[in-house]
This record gives sequence, C-alpha cells and structure tokens, in this order.
Amino acid sequence: MDDPAADIMGATFRALCDHGYAELTMRDIAEESDRSKAALHYHYDDKEGLLVAFLDHMYDRFTDRVGGYGVDGDAALPDDVDASDPDERLRAFLSAVLHPPKDSDDVREFRTAMLEIKAQAPYSDAFRERIARFDAFVTETVTELVEAGQEAGIYRDSADPAHVAQFVLVTHDGADARHVIADAPVDCALASLEDYLDGYLVDDGADRTESGSEAPTSEQLTDGGRSEAGEE
Repeated sequence: MDDPAADIMGATFRALCDHGYAELTMRDIAEESDRSKAALHYHYDDKEGLLVAFLDHMYDRFTDRVGGYGVDGDAALPDDVDASDPDERLRAFLSAVLHPPKDSDDVREFRTAMLEIKAQAPYSDAFRERIARFDAFVTETVTELVEAGQEAGIYRDSADPAHVAQFVLVTHDGADARHVIADAPVDCALASLEDYLDGYLVDDGADRTESGSEAPTSEQLTDGGRSEAGEE
C-alpha cells in the first residue's frame, strides 16, 4: 500500500543529500517523490515544517536502530558482545552511533546536510528542540550504561557519568564535522573514545587495563573535540 509519509521522507533524504539545506526547495523534494509540490504543501506549510517532520522521522529511525543497546535494551547485539557486560554494551553503542547502517548511501552528503540544519538551530526553536532530542537520548543511554558499569565494579566510582556523556557528544560532533570537512574516517574518533574509556572509566581492579589517566579538562573537550566536531 502506498505510504505518502514514507515516500515524502525518503524524497527529503535524497533531496537533502543532493542539494544541501540552503539550496533545498519544496520543488526539489517533490521531484524526488511521487507527489506534486502542491501535495507537499497540503501536508507541510513550508520547508522548515517539512524538515521538522523529517528530523522527527530520523529520530525514530535512530532510536529504533540503537535503542536496544541500553541497560534495558533487547537489541540483537553483535555476536562478540556480552549483553550482560555494561562495558561491552557501551562500546557497541558508541560504534553504532558513529557508524551509519551498512546499507546507507550518500553518508558524507547527508552529514553535510545535517550540519547545515544544525547551523540553523540558533534561529529555529523547532530545529533546536529536535536536535536536542538526539543529544538527550545519547546522554541518557551513556549515563545509564556508565552507572551500570560502576555498580558492576567495572568502572571507577569516581568517574562522572555526565562527563562521559558530554565527551561522547563532543567526539560524535567532531567525527561528523571532520568527515564532512576532511573526509576523515570516523574510526579515528571511535579509537579516541575507546582510549578515553580505558583511561578514565575502567577500574584497574577490574583487570581490564593498566591506566590512571585523569579526565580531560573542559577546555580540552572544547578544543580537542568540537574542533574535530548526530543518522542516518
């Protein structure tokens, strides 16, 4: 059965990848869909309204894809991940957040378009609220997994879960930006996150790593993360 919403969201994705946010028009989206421009305006008043709906759509897809990695998640984790181990769940979650689905095309173009949308957030309450939802979801998942790791004796009690979540967000933003600007692979960012977890989080007594690294300062987070620095 024909699904107008799915058709329009798919067309919006393709048009964003091809044109970017600034040059995108309702006509561009209509040309990528089976709908006329008038039909799009029947459902959405303007480009911003359509893109707000698109961000909601992307949020639902994102949470469907990675939501099961959390403490109470029931996702089919990779075979090499021990679902009972919060540390392994956290690392698998971070990898899933940084990497798009394997069947995704135009990843760099889409990240470029999303960065353009994020750049509009200071001027659009609706954009800002939607983007904040992505951050809040990642923050909550990371925080809960870190707390579970502390309860299991894997992570240091002195580690601040909120600090870890902020570091993840900064690194994710940096990975997206560096991929767009310099075509840098996100695996470099993932390796940095792994080092951070080993150095700041993992308890030496858990016999997982030999490290006594201190957490980076807020200035280091800003300079080293955002200077390098959300799916699908």
